This record gives sequence, structure tokens and C-alpha cells, in this order.
Amino acid sequence: MKQKSNISKILKEYGIIFVLIFVVAFFGIMKSEFLTVSNFFTIMKQTSVVAICGVGMLLVLITAGINLSVGFMISATGMFCAIFMVWWGMNPILAVILVFIIMMLVGAIEGIIIAYANVAPFIATLAFLNILKGISFLITDGRSISDLPDSFTMIGTGYLWIIPMPLVLMGVALLIGYIILKKMYIGRYFFAIGSNEEAARLSGINVPLVKVMTYVLSSFFATFAGIVLLARVKTASPTTGTAYELDVITACVLGGVSMAGGSGKTYQVFIGSMLIAVLNNGLIMMQVSEYIQVILKGLVLLLAVMYDSMQKNKKTK
Repeated sequence: MKQKSNISKILKEYGIIFVLIFVVAFFGIMKSEFLTVSNFFTIMKQTSVVAICGVGMLLVLITAGINLSVGFMISATGMFCAIFMVWWGMNPILAVILVFIIMMLVGAIEGIIIAYANVAPFIATLAFLNILKGISFLITDGRSISDLPDSFTMIGTGYLWIIPMPLVLMGVALLIGYIILKKMYIGRYFFAIGSNEEAARLSGINVPLVKVMTYVLSSFFATFAGIVLLARVKTASPTTGTAYELDVITACVLGGVSMAGGSGKTYQVFIGSMLIAVLNNGLIMMQVSEYIQVILKGLVLLLAVMYDSMQKNKKTK
């Protein structure tokens, strides 16, 4: 009986890893070029943007919140960065710092509206999704911007020894997320609020302030992801971040992060992000219609949320 319980616990904790292995094996059998080294690096580069942004989403989900605006935060990050560097001739380092400040201020405003005005996270961040979308199109009249400085694009195309820079930066983001959750008091506050907000308040935690911090950090990681993506594709477009919020949320929930709050680990974000990238890459190789891909990703998210809800109900009983 105890052995059965241990097996059940292992499957619950690491089942998604077995799913990832199965999906990789499936696409490897269907398409021999899927298992090449070059395609592996392509998949990991695709994983990097979702995983970096996913770290910020993880922090929000742990507090039982959600941030639907991250996709167009990625777009706005690219547009502002490109304008500062290409149109205004700003030093890339200064441009990146300035964009981080701007987008984290946006995150702070989101957090204040959610925490102090008691607006539902879904509504507040959906509103900012549209605001950022409008700004991204307005400031460039819907045009793309290219000719970015080489010193900037190396972030997305360069290598550290033989490791592509996006993978290195993804590792940095995951490490930062791990330190926040495991080594800092604020990480414990995130879990406390997500598990029982009223109990967290009674224990002396400044719940509104901590909630604001989660959205600031979510904006930080979305901006980080936007910079990596811009440097990799070398062109800023108002539509760059379209639907990224779906991939990021799906990656987190697939990895095992609960939307009910109170639980989540950084490695789960990485595994979920990699599964999304593998699915995207494999389906493209098999020439599956883009519209069918969107449907499949929606179904995957629905199944993951249903499973999470079932686990929550089981735990409650």
C-alpha cells in the first residue's frame, strides 16, 4: 500500500516529465530531423522566452492572481527598446535599463489597482493588455523597426562558449525565481497569501504591498523575455507578443503550478515551457495548420486547468 502511495506521489510530482519524454519520442519517430542538435537548440531558444516570462507568471499564480498583459508587455518592451536605440540613437544598455523602469512602473500600477482598488486581477490585467496593445501600435503607427545595434542583438544570437545566450539568460531568470521563492522572505509571503490570504494578513504580512510586488516582478520577467525575444528576431513589431500570455499560462499550469494559488516551483515552469516549445516545433515540422495549433494549445490549457481543479477538490475533500 505504501509503495503504491509512493508511486502515485512520484507520478503526481514528475508525471509531466514523462509526458515530455513521450511527446519528444513521438515527434522523433514521426520526423527524423526533430532529434537533431540544431533543432534541439531551436526548441531551447523557443523555450527561453516562455520560461523567462513564466517565472514572473509563477509568482503571480502562487498568490492566486493572474497577469494577462504579459504578451503585450513583451510587444511594448520591443517597441520601446527599438525606438530608443534606432530612432533616438540611445546606448543599448541605457535603453534596456529605461525600458525595465517603464515596464515595472506599469506592473506597479497594475498591482496597485488590484491590491488597493480591489479590482479582479483578470479584469485589471486584461485592461492593460489592451492598453499596451494600443500603445505598441500607436507609437509606431503599426510599423516594424529593424536595424538594431549588433551589440544588442548578441543577447539573442550570441554564444557563451557553445551555449546560446538565450539559454544562459533563461538559466539566470530561473535562478532568480528560485532565490526569490526559496531564499527570500517575500517568497514565503507569496505562498502564505496564495494559501490563505486572511491568515497571512492576521500574521502581520502587508498583503496589498506584497501583491503589488508580484506584479512588479511579473513585469520585470516579461520585460526580460521581451528583450531576449527582440534580440533574437532582430525586429520589433507591435504584434510580437500576441498570444504569449496563453503560452506562458499554459506552460505554468502544465508544469504543475496551481491556479488556485499557494504552490509552484521554478522547475515546473521550465518543464511546462519546454513541452509547449516541443509541441510548437513538432506540429510545425508535421505541417499542421496554425489554426489547429491554436485549438490544440487551447485544449491542452483546458485539460491542465481541469486536472488542477480536480486535484484541488480532492485535497479539499
